[in-house]
Amino acid sequence: MTRDYTIKYSKRKTMGLYITKNAEIEVRVPNGIPQKVVADFVAQHQHWIDTHHGAVAQQVAERENFALRFGAKLLFLGHEFPLEPIEKPAFGFDGQRFYAYAQMSTEELKASQVDIYRSLAKKVLSDMVKDLAKHMGLKPKAVKINGARTRWGSCSSAGNLNFSWYLVMAEEATIRYVVVHELAHLIEMNHSPNFWRIVEQVLPNYKSEREKLKLLQKKLSVQCWE
Repeated sequence: MTRDYTIKYSKRKTMGLYITKNAEIEVRVPNGIPQKVVADFVAQHQHWIDTHHGAVAQQVAERENFALRFGAKLLFLGHEFPLEPIEKPAFGFDGQRFYAYAQMSTEELKASQVDIYRSLAKKVLSDMVKDLAKHMGLKPKAVKINGARTRWGSCSSAGNLNFSWYLVMAEEATIRYVVVHELAHLIEMNHSPNFWRIVEQVLPNYKSEREKLKLLQKKLSVQCWE
């Protein structure tokens, strides 16, 4: 079965097939390539498209059907905590459980937990940046929290460190790796061998923590929080 696809022309030299995160098929081709040539290219790679599109489409369906409900287990610092209903209009996290007003709608419940996660992330990451920056002899300008889904952290040229609130779902050691990674960018704004030497000096086992991030990313790929 031939699926619908979008052609994107550019100055590239070769043709390529891509499945976007929304399960859309893109054919990226050099300027001037006839549509008949593109169609033949797609037909020749139909098996590849069927295999990869199906997996991504399933992720999209699971993400769109994601609904937070009472009784769910939510991650914080690598540990699972129950989400429990309470009888008064409030929500929060008490160290043992996440909780929220029992009469909240599905969307209100999800929004309340995002607010909690953002607050937890600000506290955890600000404290960790402070400690690790002191250890590394660095002075970042500010710590900011965002809702990025595909980027755990970043460092701006102004010296601001930005982190996704999703990061506090990871284990502390894994969070520490991301913080050290971004702090190291205050010294090296690249991923040169020297950059990785800086990271390794602070966290000799950083590679194993990087792998844990990939596993968490895969788990989050089927969850739609915002």
